[in-house]
Order: sequence, then structure tokens, then C-alpha cells
Amino acid sequence: MKTMDKVRAHREILKHNLFNYDWSNTPVDKLILVELDYNHITIQEEGPDGFTHCKSSFCNTERLINYMNKQVVRQPEYDLVIMDKAELI
Repeated sequence: MKTMDKVRAHREILKHNLFNYDWSNTPVDKLILVELDYNHITIQEEGPDGFTHCKSSFCNTERLINYMNKQVVRQPEYDLVIMDKAELI
């Protein structure tokens, strides 16, 4: 049980630090990350107002690309990064 208590205490410290982090000096970073080899897309934003992170999976690459195109049109201020087998394109 002591190991579980250490894990829980560590988790609580991490959670406390995350929720009390001073985001006011954080530069704005907006990113759409597409992982072609896993058919995943991640849309994330980080800045003075905090952060958001949304990851979606698709059953095929065609649906992934269609969703990516919609997001790029909806959010043109986001950087687009496309990865295939851990290599940047």
C-alpha cells in the first residue's frame, strides 16, 4: 500500500502544480498536429488563458484528411504539422 500512497501523492503534487501554474507569461502557441501513420489529429492551443487539447482518431486516412482540411479553414491562425512514421513532412 505504501507504493500506492507515493503514487497518489505524486499525482496530487502534479495536479496542484498544473492548476496553479502561472500562464500569464506563456507565449501563444496554436497547433494542428496530424499523425498519418496512426490516423490521429490533435488540435491544441497554449497561452496566457491556459491550454486546450483535443485529439481525435479516424478509421481511414480519407476522413482524417477531410477533417484536417475543415479545421485548417476554420482556424487559419493555427500551425499545421503533418507527421508520417515519426518524420516531419
